[in-house]
Amino acid sequence: MNCKQIEEKLIDYLDNNLDQREHETITVHLKNCDSCKESIQELKNIFDGIDSDYEELPSTSLKKGFEEMLKQEKELLQESKVVSLHNSSKNHWKTALQIAATIVLIVSSYFYGKQQNNASFSKEMAVLEKEKVQLKQEVTISLIENESASKRLQAVNYAEEFEKPGNEILKALINKMFYDDHINVRLAAAEALAKFSDSEMVRKSFINALETEKDPGMQIELIQILVSIQEKRAVPSMEKLLQNEETPNYVKDQVAIGLPNLI
Repeated sequence: MNCKQIEEKLIDYLDNNLDQREHETITVHLKNCDSCKESIQELKNIFDGIDSDYEELPSTSLKKGFEEMLKQEKELLQESKVVSLHNSSKNHWKTALQIAATIVLIVSSYFYGKQQNNASFSKEMAVLEKEKVQLKQEVTISLIENESASKRLQAVNYAEEFEKPGNEILKALINKMFYDDHINVRLAAAEALAKFSDSEMVRKSFINALETEKDPGMQIELIQILVSIQEKRAVPSMEKLLQNEETPNYVKDQVAIGLPNLI
């Protein structure tokens, strides 16, 4: 494998999603290639940073330079927002990582705000926190569109961790639930969306999906979700499944179990 091929498989390598031969090939390559070694270390640091908020206290030298760093990072944020996150090139994930690197720097700076009493400073940090969340969502959306099923699945899991995702995240998950060509990604997207069932857009998407879904596994997942969120508007769709001769008996059994809880 060349470096470009190696880079495309780094996330799968970290997730142990490769067969033994590929894993060993990449391991050997990483021992001899400083560029790829740097890329995989960057990848580890980026996603560790996205999932963590630092609580350590700043050193005197870091605190002294914080205002300058804050100004630079705000400028980087503005530049990052104009980057297209839906580029279909093979280096697609690197664009996301470049934006995520900015996030990590902001997160590492965030704890300074906890040591300050100045109202204007706190307001500025609140703006940065909002932008950090927005960028995390954009990175997640970018990964959701990746050509690798394992990376899309990973991105769906990231999306599930948002407390209040924006509409773009929800739309991306809904799209994966309806149209992804990998059943595990579709199931994971439906499960992630269930967490955000307070959204009317999400609830309607579940109903519409049940109307059109042909895969029995997805049908069962949707039935269980609709029952759990007490979506009574799904009753007609469930009754259609019962009346449809092509519906597998085990799916009808699931409907029969759940339907009384909605009527």
